Amino acid sequence: MEKAPFPVQRKSLGWLLRVTGWILRVVGGAAVLVSVQRVRTLSSTTNMPGYQGLPWFVLLLIYCGVMVAGGATLAISLGVGRRARVHIAHVVTDVSRIPPGSYVLYLRPFTQDLESSGIAPAAEDSNAFTSPARTVARSGRTYEERLGRMFKKFGPMIAIGRPGEPLPGGSGARRTYLPLNDWKDTVGELIDNARLVILGAGPGPGTVWEYVEILRRRDPSRLVVLVTNEDEYLRFKSSTIAEAEGVLFELKQKYGDFWQPPILPDLPSPVNPKTTQVFYFKAMIYFSESWEPHLAYFDRSAVRGSHPKKLNKYVAEGMRPVMEHISRGTQPPARLNLPLDRGHLETGT
Repeated sequence: MEKAPFPVQRKSLGWLLRVTGWILRVVGGAAVLVSVQRVRTLSSTTNMPGYQGLPWFVLLLIYCGVMVAGGATLAISLGVGRRARVHIAHVVTDVSRIPPGSYVLYLRPFTQDLESSGIAPAAEDSNAFTSPARTVARSGRTYEERLGRMFKKFGPMIAIGRPGEPLPGGSGARRTYLPLNDWKDTVGELIDNARLVILGAGPGPGTVWEYVEILRRRDPSRLVVLVTNEDEYLRFKSSTIAEAEGVLFELKQKYGDFWQPPILPDLPSPVNPKTTQVFYFKAMIYFSESWEPHLAYFDRSAVRGSHPKKLNKYVAEGMRPVMEHISRGTQPPARLNLPLDRGHLETGT
């Protein structure tokens, strides 16, 4: 069997970029906070008795320039940090050494990696002058990293990497790489041994095959379908029905003669269809007994304002039924309650 090529990571460069990113973040943050404070006190400073410094409009231009430069430095620091984490991300070179039931398997179309490696944009009603603290404290985590944190209680997230990519396509999941001519058997084994499978909905034949394989191999509590794009989800929904029909006889032998493949739910319309702000994770679908689907929908337009605490609370409330359901159905054996340690993962170089 042909071996899969692994990406070439430079750990030393990764750590150098990480330190550089933090330095840029500190410098940019200090520039933003100081310049905003100076602008806010500009009038009282220049109107003090005996003041003989630069005119107020010159100082305003200087402080605004420093603020813009600081904001740009902050933005650069987020990109540098993201690049650093890709270089030091864990790569699994031998999946046979991963203990069964100790990980979350993340399956998705490779085309989703570009968007999932992005960083959430700043809120539209937020800027360095009106919300300097929020600008400085803005998270640099990618969407994939946030997904990994959401489900970290079930174990580290492992994904199949795009064949031939020079660096891992993201840093939220530990990646492994499979040869193009013999990947289905290994993916099937990963599905069998995962504590939980997260499947990004997409119309590609590989993703649709993986969905049906999960129907064949696992019980309903082990799957969460992740919806990030409504058009891709609609095509995925129709494709899964046709794919499941091809193995319907086998599925009925497992679930009963009257069993039918699940019809995935439609997504509801947003409260405010004209909104331009949306969540990256638009919906999650989880399954109860006999593969009955249930929808957790995340509507950004239903949340007024953009304060992180308010948004996080909304998402946490929407995630609660998902987490409670899969927690009941994915309890590992007692010997697997410990997190997956690095001794079971080899890091590619």
